[in-house]
Amino acid sequence: MMRAGIMMLAALLAGCGASLPPPETVRFDHKVAGQTLPLPARVMLYVGQEDLDRPLKMQVTTLHSEDSPDVKEGRALAQAATGVLRAAFARVALNESSVRPQIVIRPSGKAVWYKLDGELRLGCGLDAYTADGFPLGTFVGRFRTSTNDYRPDLLPAYGQCLKRATERLLESPALARLAAAGFRDPPPASVEAWMRTLGPFPTPP
Repeated sequence: MMRAGIMMLAALLAGCGASLPPPETVRFDHKVAGQTLPLPARVMLYVGQEDLDRPLKMQVTTLHSEDSPDVKEGRALAQAATGVLRAAFARVALNESSVRPQIVIRPSGKAVWYKLDGELRLGCGLDAYTADGFPLGTFVGRFRTSTNDYRPDLLPAYGQCLKRATERLLESPALARLAAAGFRDPPPASVEAWMRTLGPFPTPP
């Protein structure tokens, strides 16, 4: 009886007993330049087709890894970033230049599911720019969670990883300066020229 209780406690401490919240439910308590969230800015996330199609890597044994046959890690990253950042900014769109963004963010991430350990480990980042290409900074996060099935946990795990990265973005002096200036629209010609450097935009599904 005592041994069973110890095992249950260990599982809970390892994160096995609690489900992760969806990315779109993430909330922040920050104020930026005295403004409450969501900030009145238009944000475009750019994720290229090759990144969207990247499969999740699985470490099956100590010496052997393989790609997941049915889970696209890049799509989970893009979906999680969209959900999390909508708690921070008034308008967030994925690969849609028609929103006339004032800020462009390139999410990045790497997730690996370790089958022997039953653990999902993630690193993630947000490369943020003004829409005409001025760097605001790179903001990173890490997260790990115990799971024997990566499929339902990849998306919310990325949400938790990106929550930390977004907190660092919200705490940055560069974003505070933009907010204090009122998130002005950069010159359209400069925006168009810099957008071309991002690469081809994926075809909508």
